[in-house]
Amino acid sequence: MGTYGYAAPEYVSTGHLTTKSDVYSFGVVLLEMLTGKRAVDKSRCKNEQNLVDWAKPYLNSSRRLRYIMDPRLGGQYSVRGAKQMALLALQCISLNPKDRPKMTVVIQTLESLLEYKDMAISCGQWPVSSNSTKKTGLPSSAPNFRAQSRSSSVGVQNKKPNSAVPTPRKVV
Repeated sequence: MGTYGYAAPEYVSTGHLTTKSDVYSFGVVLLEMLTGKRAVDKSRCKNEQNLVDWAKPYLNSSRRLRYIMDPRLGGQYSVRGAKQMALLALQCISLNPKDRPKMTVVIQTLESLLEYKDMAISCGQWPVSSNSTKKTGLPSSAPNFRAQSRSSSVGVQNKKPNSAVPTPRKVV
């Protein structure tokens, strides 16, 4: 039995598991990594409980994607890499299994992202400002992480080996 939120639609309806079903599930994991949200979270408002349904409209636009990026990343991610990962996730979660990429393509795409060095924080795309929110025309349900950016990113630097910001060290 598939885990709700990760199970591909065709598996839910037929009970038949394929490699394309696995690709769908992996696409959900990619979304979790981008957004920092769980696949299903009943504590969120109704239109945000299912991550796939909520995130899908934001995935094909760089401008909109930054509004759903995990604020705990604190801008320490490649803008181009996040966009490529979002497009890959969108392909993986396609309703039509034939439109989903093969896992070898998924791996090749993810490996190519390691080369990107354009950090959101140094490209002026972090934090997300309230002025840019007004310009985008995003629905009122779009998350606004501006107020959370400082408090949410505290301590994140220690977890990132490639962080552009040096980690302060305690002198003993």
